[in-house]
Amino acid sequence: MVHGANGEPSSDDPRLTEPGGPPTDPATELEQRAAEVLLAAEATAAATGRAMVAEARGVRRRMLEDAEQRRRQLVIELERVSGMLDDAIAALGADAAPVDLGDEPNPEALARPAADQATDRLGEQNDGRVGALFARLRSDPEPRRPARAPTPKETPAAASPEPEPEPGPESKPEDPDTVARRRRSAVLDPLVPDVVRASKRLLQDEQNTLLDAVRRARGRPEPGRLLPDLEHQRDAWVELLGPGVDGAYVGGRAAVGKRGRVTSAPPRVMAELVGLIVRPLRERLTLTLESIVADGPYELPAELQRVAGSAIGARFREWRSADLETRVVDVLAAAYARGSYDGTGPATPLRWVPDEPGRCPDCDDNALEPTPKGGVFPTGQTHPPAHPGCRCLVVLAGENRRG
Repeated sequence: MVHGANGEPSSDDPRLTEPGGPPTDPATELEQRAAEVLLAAEATAAATGRAMVAEARGVRRRMLEDAEQRRRQLVIELERVSGMLDDAIAALGADAAPVDLGDEPNPEALARPAADQATDRLGEQNDGRVGALFARLRSDPEPRRPARAPTPKETPAAASPEPEPEPGPESKPEDPDTVARRRRSAVLDPLVPDVVRASKRLLQDEQNTLLDAVRRARGRPEPGRLLPDLEHQRDAWVELLGPGVDGAYVGGRAAVGKRGRVTSAPPRVMAELVGLIVRPLRERLTLTLESIVADGPYELPAELQRVAGSAIGARFREWRSADLETRVVDVLAAAYARGSYDGTGPATPLRWVPDEPGRCPDCDDNALEPTPKGGVFPTGQTHPPAHPGCRCLVVLAGENRRG
């Protein structure tokens, strides 16, 4: 301490200028300031780290959503291309005519693949896509030969079959039921390919509409809201099936002698037949969507869309490849049978003709005795079909079995 001349403390002593308490150590003050700076730096770093993590998560989510969007677009494009290929192959099968080799075998024609022969016959009738299919068929390592019986010149002498005897006067006439089935096939077979091709295109449109509804759905998806409106769906199928059903119905009427006046199936018949396709398709899609929802919840909408897109695509592919043509033939066969039934007069005796005798016991029972129009056969129906998948016919009871 500094003292003045009289022994009192001098005012120059620095300790007297610090108010309150003992003097502060400069080292301690520096430590406190350093600690405060360190805490502030740690808080800033933590906030910056959290912001970077959030941004990284956002980028990852956007990348996943973009990838899922591209995947969905690719799936839709693949489905479209698959449908186009199915149409082209079906058109190839419907348009290609067997090659007429004439009476004399042509060794050059026999040595060529069947695809080349069909190409020569079709010429410029096919477009570029069908031509590409022919090119792919020509590259097949095992080309198929035209199916035909060998001519006498091609058959070895040792294996030459004996000429079949001419049918004599005692030959049995052909079974009328077989004649009735063949007559129906002549009506229905030309209708099936066009109806199947158009149905595949409509199914592709319905699949795309359903996938779009799944993408736009918010919250827990409900099958009833995702599926297309039932009335609109029925109207679309009525328009598509109309020409084929009308042709089958009028052909059935002609089979019992009614021609000319009626040119289309009644609306009530059309509505019943459309239900044979629309109803089971909606039931399967409903079960599929309910199963998808039951497997949730899903963390991101993209995950739900991925699962739903895969399941819905698989269901439509199964329907197109395994069920569609069978259902179309069922509808046309039912329209033919209904046309035959409607073409007969009241109380006309009718006979039930099974599509395949011995396959269905109920239909075989229906074939035992004629039934007048308006009455019911043993299975309880007035006319075919008796059950899903039934393709039986009704004919006039005068067409009795003979021989």
